[in-house]
Amino acid sequence: MEIVPKKENSVFLHLNRNPLKINIQAMNRIKHFILIALFFFGHAYAFGQCQQYNLNISYDKQLMHITTDLSHNGVNTYKAFWYTDSIAVDQKKHTENTSADYKCLIIKYDNTGNIVAQMDLILPMPYTNPNLRLDPSTGGLAYVLTAYNKIYKINNSVSVNALNKSVVGIVRIDSNLSNVQFVKIGETTNKQRIWEGENDIHCTKSGATMLMIVNKNAYLNNGDSIKPNSAIDIYTLQLDANFNIVKKTLLAQNSSDISSYGMLSTPYGFYYFLKYQKGIFVPSTNQSYSNALRKLNPGLGIDGWDYLIIKETNNQIVSSYTIGCSSSVNPLGRPSSLYFANNRFYFPHNNLGQKLYDNTMRLYLAPVAGRNSLAIFDTAFNLIKLSTFADKAEYTRVGMSFFKSSNNEITLIANTDSTFDFNGKTYTPQSNTDPTFLNVFFTVIGDSIKHFRSQNTINYKCFYSDYSAQSATFNLYAYTGKTVSSTNGMILKTPLYQKTMWIVKICSPNAQTQLLGSEQPKYYPNPVDQGILHIDALQPIQTVTVMTMQGQVVYEQSTKALKTLIHLESLPTGNYLVKTQFANHNNTQKIIVLR
Repeated sequence: MEIVPKKENSVFLHLNRNPLKINIQAMNRIKHFILIALFFFGHAYAFGQCQQYNLNISYDKQLMHITTDLSHNGVNTYKAFWYTDSIAVDQKKHTENTSADYKCLIIKYDNTGNIVAQMDLILPMPYTNPNLRLDPSTGGLAYVLTAYNKIYKINNSVSVNALNKSVVGIVRIDSNLSNVQFVKIGETTNKQRIWEGENDIHCTKSGATMLMIVNKNAYLNNGDSIKPNSAIDIYTLQLDANFNIVKKTLLAQNSSDISSYGMLSTPYGFYYFLKYQKGIFVPSTNQSYSNALRKLNPGLGIDGWDYLIIKETNNQIVSSYTIGCSSSVNPLGRPSSLYFANNRFYFPHNNLGQKLYDNTMRLYLAPVAGRNSLAIFDTAFNLIKLSTFADKAEYTRVGMSFFKSSNNEITLIANTDSTFDFNGKTYTPQSNTDPTFLNVFFTVIGDSIKHFRSQNTINYKCFYSDYSAQSATFNLYAYTGKTVSSTNGMILKTPLYQKTMWIVKICSPNAQTQLLGSEQPKYYPNPVDQGILHIDALQPIQTVTVMTMQGQVVYEQSTKALKTLIHLESLPTGNYLVKTQFANHNNTQKIIVLR
């Protein structure tokens, strides 16, 4: 279809070579009608597809590790559980695994909570990395495995021959959890053992990027080899769709311990996150970095770990940065150490000390040591803000759920059973004879952190793994000695074993706790072409804040009305975020300002 401009207020559409004249105003009315219909149909479809469910996971002795939700195309979700003895899902024992090694049960379930597949494997428990990753090329999963001097049995049909050597490769699992294969990436000879547990992978539809940390000669699957020139060499490998190596690049060389903390792809480049002790060298940028304490106190034999960030663009290393840590600072789970939205990197971590430094050694001091914190960095990895959850109780710490809720916003959730301070405010759970757990929701846009809403729960604690306008998903755990029988109007399934957790999904239309707020306000016109934006709501509006896409506040107005209008005549043309604050929730909407 070709659109040819003609007279003002009209266009000609050439469709199958037959010209048809249509008035632009009529076209706009039709387009407006279609957009409205799509809006309501889309919302109806989204709500119609959302179904509440709860999956029960119970275990006999010990649950060692749980991955976050790994969702593919919004249709199915994978979750993996590392356990030591026996495990059951929805009252059914899904494994006959008798290995003494770490066992890994992987389940796949749909949007209604039905388990559509499961697979029981022998996989080493992840060290610093979650490691189990989505493989977009197949819709399945990938896991980097290193074995030494043994026949490593992954399951009854696949084994890795690592006798008298180390073997590094990728366990590739299909989308139906019915087939597993092992792709060898490299190996050593003569009982040479190389680094284990720190290798990681990032998969795309056309291939993958893999970290490989080596301290011995390794021979690769493309006939090439790696011969380290330092105590530890860190390489990045570019792989094709079959996981054959097409390129290797030396990332860094180190004279002491190293830990990898994931990889992150952003619109500004591909980033590697490594934690090092003492010192590290980046050949591509010709930069040497020493530990923060050693920068402050040269020559002292003191320990500590710092973070090295390496940026790659078009498969070329272009820059490197460090985050200074004067004592151990550990990231909190998730697929990577740092998260990216709105030109900011967000780093949720357990701050075992009180000091954190940016790339220029500028000091930031956390108010309380040994507490979870959120650090916000700009794209040059200068530390903009450090906020710490300060508990009042001596032996409890605020847990954090942290995930990207949109391209512009991060959702941060604090989970605790004690009073805590954060971002200048104090939060206290309800007093109750039963243990009460408090979940506090924050929205993070740019370097702005704002309270969104709070929820008290009784008898159990829940850690969120998803939060959207349609639904919320969380892992629910029973307190010791307490029995949980229902939540949000749902009867919870009875566990097979005594120790248990649930994966619970609730939908906004039926959520008894009104977890997801109320109806969305209306913003019009959008685009704003006359300088005035109208906002209509069903609850009194407290404040309206307009921000740039980087989170900078450019307009703020207080009001107590259901309807308001804001004047944006002074703003230049561009995209903005409008945040409307209500008594117990808020809403953020993207608008376009035209001149």
